Amino acid sequence: MEKNTKRIVAIVLVVVIAGAGIGVGVWFFTSQAQEAGWETPGVSGIPSDQWIKCGYLGGLQGIQGAGGWNGAWLAAYDINTKDNGIVVNGTRYYVAVKARNTNEHDPQLPISTGLAAAENLIYVDEARYLFGGFRTEVTRAMVEVAMDEDLMFFGCGSATDEFCINVKDNYERYKYYFRQTPISSSKLAFEILQGLAHLINEMEANLSRRVRNVAILREQLDWTVGMSDLFNALEGALNISIVYEVAYDITNPDFETYWDLVESNGAQIAIPVVSGDTGIQMMKQYGITQPQCAVFGIDVEGQMTDYWATTGGACNYQMLLTTLTPGLNVTSYSAQFYSDFNTRFGYGPTIYTAPGTYDAVGTLIWAINETQSFEELDIIAKLETLNGTTYLTADRGVSAPQLAYTTGDLGNTRHDVMEGWPFGTTRFAQWQDGELKCIPTGESTFYTLGYNAGPYGDWSNYPLGVYPDSLAGSNTILLPTWGIN
Repeated sequence: MEKNTKRIVAIVLVVVIAGAGIGVGVWFFTSQAQEAGWETPGVSGIPSDQWIKCGYLGGLQGIQGAGGWNGAWLAAYDINTKDNGIVVNGTRYYVAVKARNTNEHDPQLPISTGLAAAENLIYVDEARYLFGGFRTEVTRAMVEVAMDEDLMFFGCGSATDEFCINVKDNYERYKYYFRQTPISSSKLAFEILQGLAHLINEMEANLSRRVRNVAILREQLDWTVGMSDLFNALEGALNISIVYEVAYDITNPDFETYWDLVESNGAQIAIPVVSGDTGIQMMKQYGITQPQCAVFGIDVEGQMTDYWATTGGACNYQMLLTTLTPGLNVTSYSAQFYSDFNTRFGYGPTIYTAPGTYDAVGTLIWAINETQSFEELDIIAKLETLNGTTYLTADRGVSAPQLAYTTGDLGNTRHDVMEGWPFGTTRFAQWQDGELKCIPTGESTFYTLGYNAGPYGDWSNYPLGVYPDSLAGSNTILLPTWGIN
């Protein structure tokens, strides 16, 4: 079906269903169509033929989608006001943004809603460039629609390796996809293992005894599978013991039971792999049960600046992956971005989708400006020059000092944000008495735990540290006062 035909079909569906007066159908189409029109943040009166139309897809009632949309909006605002847009072939253009709600924050995984949002954004709103996605299952459907139409899709939420494996394995179809944030699931898992090794060092030095027993609490979702596989594959090489693992149904978790089993199995460190609001339940119950273990892993809700209040302080001592924390100068512009975001939206951009989507919009506009072209193939070719040897140094970027993408030559992905400092890395933070603080990961130290040679070579010579410890300043890791098994 041609693009114009699909656009007509989408419009007809809106009219027919709304006219039929079917309650759910009316909401499904018309409320999304009326969420907001296109806007050019910071400027007005710009004719539509001078818009660079950037559409955002996300669960707008969830923190992930709201953060990404606010990041996209602020990027457009900064480009439109601080740069006065960009000039392409003698004409000045400004960034226009519009969001469609995918409801991805819903634990029921509304694939049909996400698909409808993508189709409306493409065929009704005529977005030229797409950003967003969060749940793998929903993002997968949205990406396929974009690829059908040869439209660029900047992934700004889903970590699943699959999307960038597709680019490598079927380049002609998937070359329009680039992942901007986060780094892939497998790389996130590897960074957790690096941070875990440093945490074990710190715990053993503090406790003067062996710490090796690990538990895993993960959502029963596609993106967590690869992480679990890596943790289990490296169990022997890392000289740790996974004493308990649960993949739980996000619609009906029982954290009282899970924490009891973590405790009864003697886990000393619990690794959560949690992207949704079950993280709140998880940490509330952690504070009640007080299992004798440290918590170190992924809890997306835990990145929010109001998480302390949300959990009633039960998140104290929790260590998690994040992108920005208050006062963290990842780049020369990070602090300014944090302040601007907090002032405008009333909360800090600690959720990874906020700085990541901000950077994604900025990266697209950089490529358009460099190529003086809006054509996808020209933009793709320019972005592919950012391959590690050549890279984009942060000007108004906030997530990392440098940006590059994987080429597929030395790995199994392509168009994935390159992992490793000073490129794409996570930051580890800990909740300490109401504050979310960046913590060190052991820069310039080496594994001393007697690890065996593993699939990544000789672990005894592998440097610890995901990012420079200087980012953490004088912050240190704190252990729960009720003890460790």
